[in-house]
Amino acid sequence: MNDKNNAAFIYSVNLLRMLLNMGLITNEEYEKIVDISANHYGTKNICLN
Repeated sequence: MNDKNNAAFIYSVNLLRMLLNMGLITNEEYEKIVDISANHYGTKNICLN
């Protein structure tokens, strides 16, 4: 189950990056949503480059 959650988290972050790059969300919104998603999917260590 953890692999599925990790994959879902990565997928959601990539979609958020796309929205950020398109200028549809701000960097602040991006960071808040990433935190919410990490909590939802149970992600402990986040390393985004």
